[in-house]
Amino acid sequence: MESTPERFELDAAAAHRIVDSVAGIQGVAKLHPGSFGEVALLYPGKRIGGIKRPSPRDDSHIEVHLVIDVAKRIPVATIADAARTAALEACPGLQRVDVVVADALSSALED
Repeated sequence: MESTPERFELDAAAAHRIVDSVAGIQGVAKLHPGSFGEVALLYPGKRIGGIKRPSPRDDSHIEVHLVIDVAKRIPVATIADAARTAALEACPGLQRVDVVVADALSSALED
C-alpha cells in the first residue's frame, strides 16, 4: 500500500521568513497588503500582509505582492526573479511563487 505524501502547510514562522527575505531584495520597497488588506495570510492572532494563497487547498503555491522602488533603477523582471528565488529559499516546501508588482514608488522623491 502506497503512503500519500504529507501535505505541506505554510506556518506563520515560514511566512515571516518569506516576508523578511523578500523585503530585503534590492529594489523592493515593501510588500503590498492590498487596498483593503485582502493580500494577507491569516493565522490565530496574526495577519501577515503581502502574501496570498491563490488556493486555500494548496499551501505550496503563493503570491507575493510587491511595491518596487523605481529610484533604484533595477529592471522589474530582475526584482521579480530575485523575490521569487528569495521566497523559495526561505521556504523550501514551496513549489510555486507568483510575483505581483502591485505598486511602485520613488525613494528619491521622499527626501
